[in-house]
Amino acid sequence: MYLDPKSDIAFKKLFGSAAHKNILISFLNSVLERVEGEMIVDVTINDPSNVPETPLSKMSIVDVRCTDQNNNQYIVEMQIATQRDYAIRAQYYTALALGRQLGSRENYSKMVPVFFVGVLDFSLFEDDHDYISHHLILNKKTGIQSLRHSEFHFIELTKFNKEIDANSSILDKWIYFLKNAETMDQIPATLKNPVLKDAFDVLAQGNWSKSELEAYDRYLDAVRSAFSQLETAQAIGEEKGRQEGKAEGLQEGQLTIAKELLKLKVLDSATIAHTTGLTIEQIEKLKNG
Repeated sequence: MYLDPKSDIAFKKLFGSAAHKNILISFLNSVLERVEGEMIVDVTINDPSNVPETPLSKMSIVDVRCTDQNNNQYIVEMQIATQRDYAIRAQYYTALALGRQLGSRENYSKMVPVFFVGVLDFSLFEDDHDYISHHLILNKKTGIQSLRHSEFHFIELTKFNKEIDANSSILDKWIYFLKNAETMDQIPATLKNPVLKDAFDVLAQGNWSKSELEAYDRYLDAVRSAFSQLETAQAIGEEKGRQEGKAEGLQEGQLTIAKELLKLKVLDSATIAHTTGLTIEQIEKLKNG
């Protein structure tokens, strides 16, 4: 039996362990479509620099940061909760990673590219039906990528619907693994790649200590509880809006949802604003009023 690779603890153990860095290397090479001569051959795994500010953020977002043999930087992130502004967030944290590279007297020539890889358990782009998308800065006329210091690669698991026997590429196999590993009790024949076997071994429940399994169970319980609270708050707000029976009912419903979410004391103002459709200023007014 295998644990869910999308969970905080399993994701970090899978991709954030120096003892299993061959797994991260294989995953990055497949997502970034690296060919011979461009392959990542080694990585140094770094501690994440963006510590989550709230319990729900900690449960929904987990990242692994590393540098390759050429000192290029990578942010690999798993996001389980729907976040409408996730693409903006990805650009923000990539810009932070770029901006923190230089000391006060260092030259711009010292800066290295930052590659953002987001694995999402929801659909981010409405008009894009492919489960993986690559976003580069290109010259509009020539299509040439002259600005190479930021790249964004998004995997939307909800858009991946291939049957197990249809997974021919290593990338397809990785995505099938991430989406379905927790439902398997043995390694399918089509996924018996040496690196994927290592990944399955990392997730095998029998290879986890009692304390690790207890932490995993606590994580799952906390996620379920947080999302249950969120759904309850939204339902209360929506009912309030219906009862108002007037044009401003929707606004009243949004405000009620926001008030209920503030009572939970687990979400920051930006997250509540994203959830309700209100502005951060409106949330701050509710918080302070």
